[in-house]
Amino acid sequence: MSRPLTLAERVAEAGERLTPIERRVAALVLDDSTVLAFGTVAEIAERVDASGPTIVRFATKLGFDGYGALQQEARRSLSEQLKRPTDRIRHRPTGDVWQQARSTAIGAVDAAFERITPDAIERLAEPILATTGRIWIVASENSAAAQVLAGGLRLLRPGVHYLTGSTAAIAADLTEAEAGDVVVAIDFFRYERAVVRTTETLAGLGATVLVITDGAFSPLTAAADVWCAIDVPAIGPFDSALPAVAVVEALVAEVAHRLPSQATERIDRAEALSSAEGIFHDD
Repeated sequence: MSRPLTLAERVAEAGERLTPIERRVAALVLDDSTVLAFGTVAEIAERVDASGPTIVRFATKLGFDGYGALQQEARRSLSEQLKRPTDRIRHRPTGDVWQQARSTAIGAVDAAFERITPDAIERLAEPILATTGRIWIVASENSAAAQVLAGGLRLLRPGVHYLTGSTAAIAADLTEAEAGDVVVAIDFFRYERAVVRTTETLAGLGATVLVITDGAFSPLTAAADVWCAIDVPAIGPFDSALPAVAVVEALVAEVAHRLPSQATERIDRAEALSSAEGIFHDD
């Protein structure tokens, strides 16, 4: 089986069939593939002073069934090319770095909400709502999404634990784990071994496993009772935290919506304690 054509090869094959405006589009996306991978039709059209239909026609001339298919190929290609920070730091796209970061960030969040449906958020929320046991959050120590999830859930219900620190500290925490607990595991390529091992340990103890990751090939999905996948692009040399944060914020909002009495009582108590301690300037 022959390998798929690269975007550059598709552009070359289209050749003279491309109009001058479409060649400007080609020059832009070949110069910086992140623009295509995470930018909207409107953003690309604005960058090259073209119309939205022009961008769609460009995708069709390259052999795709529309802009969405072209964008998915650009994301796949980019992911294959730049998997690690050490690769990304050597990739020096030309043009406006701020604009590229903005387009990638906005596109990443939009793409997350396209993939994660309301039904998917409800499936993740159900075990959190149903359990009377503990909630274990497992992720890398610097995971912004895990910190947001832990902070939000602690204000909504008791028994929320974010497992961080040394292996010995995590093992000590896990002595309290038991069947009926719930674990929320969050990790993406390159998948930390400690995150996978801890998730597997909790699954073995009888916990229900919820996973937020980047696809079916993630080692976390093997232990998952419920899992969902989101695309995690790079902004500069590092993975963007934004799509995962957006998803866990939606999950926290769903849990709060479904636990109105308990959530209200706990938030009111937290506010009263904050006021008593003078924590905020607005008290």
